[in-house]
Amino acid sequence: MKKRVITGVVLALILIPVFVIGGVALNITLLLLTMGASYELFKMYNVQAKLPNYLMVTEILLGGLTYFTIQSYYEGRATLEWTFLLVIGLLVVGALLLVFIENFTANNFSELLVSVLYPAFGFGALFALRNIDLYNLGFLFVITIMTDIFAYFVGVNFGKHRLAVKISPKKSIEGSIGGTVIATIITLVYLRVFNVTHIGAIEMTFFVSVLLIIFISIMGQIGDLVASKLKRHFGIKDYSNIFPGHGGVMDRFDSTIFAAMVLMLVSKVVGLL
Repeated sequence: MKKRVITGVVLALILIPVFVIGGVALNITLLLLTMGASYELFKMYNVQAKLPNYLMVTEILLGGLTYFTIQSYYEGRATLEWTFLLVIGLLVVGALLLVFIENFTANNFSELLVSVLYPAFGFGALFALRNIDLYNLGFLFVITIMTDIFAYFVGVNFGKHRLAVKISPKKSIEGSIGGTVIATIITLVYLRVFNVTHIGAIEMTFFVSVLLIIFISIMGQIGDLVASKLKRHFGIKDYSNIFPGHGGVMDRFDSTIFAAMVLMLVSKVVGLL
């Protein structure tokens, strides 16, 4: 626990200024996190696949390129067509690997796409929220961090009913509900203190705020469970050990990037209505 707290403090001291300042520092940080997550996912899949290391390098570079394209789109330096063409390019690369690499299977093809697209779109969604303004990004982080912290403490002290025994045995229903309730209260205070009236295209009336906070809190927990199920399936404890006490990039940001993608999706859909 001590190691986890120290690492968390160090991460906060590094990442908070980066997210506040934005600009090149933010772009580089999110790019590195994307590439790190792509690497971790490849290593996890490769526990069973035993693919050559040059494919790992290819995947990391593709993950970085995909993130860069998404970031460029939100900065107005690339059109949506570029993102579309990039996805087509990934499909072509996967098809070529399927044909010309003997032990590259259909499962590896889908794993390649997930390893590239999931981190890139997840951290790309974080960039998109910051590109709107700092308070939109803060909204997401307050929800996911508070949910994580209080789900743990409520679960430890009051948890009696397991949430997902086969995926993450330590998580409890009481912890999940408690984390969401407390995160909702704290996030409502955040919205009031900083006078946040819109999250993306969503007008934050009190009723809408409560519904959206609860929904994003639940989505963050689902993102955590998805990452946990993948680890359990492939028989690993952590995605890596880059963050002592926390694990890897995917361990630390699993709930955040999933919730970020969902939040951006909801905002875009509302904007189209």
